[in-house]
Amino acid sequence: MSELTCNVLIVDDELLARQGIKHLLDWESEGFRIVGEAANGKEALELIERLSPHILITDIVMPVMDGEELAREVRIRHPEIRMIVLSSFSEFDYVRSTFQSGVEDYILKPKLDAGKLLATLKKMAAGIPELSGIRLGGAKQQSLRALLDKAAAGFPLGDSMDGARLLQEQLPHRSYAVFGARLDGDSPAAGTAAWKERLEAHLAELPAAGRFAPAAELAEGRDLVRALINFDAADLPLLEAWLERLEASAAEGSWPVLGALGPAFGSLGGLHAAIEQLPALMERRFFRPERRFFAPPAQAAAASGGSAFDAAAFEAELGGQQFEAAFARLRQFASSMEGCEGMRVQELKSFLGHHLFHVIVALLRHQYPAASLDERKYEYFREIHEARSVQEAERTLLRFLDEAEGCVAARQRPGGSQAMQKLLAYIHEHYAEPLHLADVAQHFHFNPSYLSNYFASRNKEGFSEYVNRVRIEQACRLLADTDDAIADIATRVGYADNSYFTKVFRKYMDQSPSQYRRSAQEGKDLR
Repeated sequence: MSELTCNVLIVDDELLARQGIKHLLDWESEGFRIVGEAANGKEALELIERLSPHILITDIVMPVMDGEELAREVRIRHPEIRMIVLSSFSEFDYVRSTFQSGVEDYILKPKLDAGKLLATLKKMAAGIPELSGIRLGGAKQQSLRALLDKAAAGFPLGDSMDGARLLQEQLPHRSYAVFGARLDGDSPAAGTAAWKERLEAHLAELPAAGRFAPAAELAEGRDLVRALINFDAADLPLLEAWLERLEASAAEGSWPVLGALGPAFGSLGGLHAAIEQLPALMERRFFRPERRFFAPPAQAAAASGGSAFDAAAFEAELGGQQFEAAFARLRQFASSMEGCEGMRVQELKSFLGHHLFHVIVALLRHQYPAASLDERKYEYFREIHEARSVQEAERTLLRFLDEAEGCVAARQRPGGSQAMQKLLAYIHEHYAEPLHLADVAQHFHFNPSYLSNYFASRNKEGFSEYVNRVRIEQACRLLADTDDAIADIATRVGYADNSYFTKVFRKYMDQSPSQYRRSAQEGKDLR
């Protein structure tokens, strides 16, 4: 196989475009090496300093710094680097200006051809003094690294005999797993310089432990190590024991590393999906802050999901001013959050923020002195969003509930409040029906005019406004928690005319029902 002597940097703001170029050629067998990728010119300039590429393949239209500006900067700072521009027909005038900045060739993006790109690269490399005398190309041999990079990006490996033979020789076992690790942001920086070397030493222990092939390195980011582990299925317990030894080593030496071992899979076709699972596994640090290394949870543990939360009962308790029961329900859920390890962290945080908001709305709607709590709600939301562990999130939630309970206890109920509570309860029970002041007055044996004045004197809103608010709040819950048609939701909350429902909804929520539904997806209730 030819030496990897000509280094190439790809610059394009589209990830799929970069991946397509990476897997358009068998770069290594042709004497080239993709040393890095950048999403814009600014990133490219930073990588150039570190990677010293010979050739840049760059797009023209990019954010932050486009291809034209990048070409000017490269000509000034690194005149030895050769550049190829990718463009479309509509950008040709734009491309022409880059030739004044040192670009030597261009290729049309819609017709990106492997043969033409390779010929252009070889012609360009032949003119680089540093590469003089180096023979590019040669026998069509593949490298393990190139094959794994292709599989990791989700591209099929094809049916090359050379590739199949190489995989059989270097990865002879039938089971695979991906290990990933990075520096832990919660740890002190001291002693982190050799963290990759330490990980590599641990990975080297595996072949001696059982039927393991030497761990194959996968493409990595600046702060991430990834390795493919090839092993015999019968030796899975040895792999699990190895991960426990890593955990013990991290605990003994205050090792600032966070890592995960993905689930076992049976062919390289599963490599891309296995890599995609690593961030979610590392996320479990939120639930288990005492640990450093994670494996997929057992099926029983994953299915438990902590204590079930009855969102419909919680909303009914808030609507009926049964705050003691509603708060107790949230406290019970808070005590069980450590058992929610199978959930995504952002999903749990959105759930908490969603229900805190509903508590505040209910307190204000029922005239409880919750103005200060409402003013500080974004502080609570921020603390939950920034919580690094489930324990931090629980402490924030419990502090909020303490304050909410104080709001309930502080309200002085005037005489006649029992009748008012019955009125409010009736509205919450019948909001989906045609609900008119005269009908309610007749039900409670009041004069309609007296009921109107009585209601307005004890609420910030009049009767009709209060009914509309209750209906819109129920509509918000249905929009967030169901996929029902908006017209059906309008009918279910008491509006026969969908256009009138939309008008009222905009008045109270400052957005349309469809806009609210989109924005509420992250905060929809967990069932």
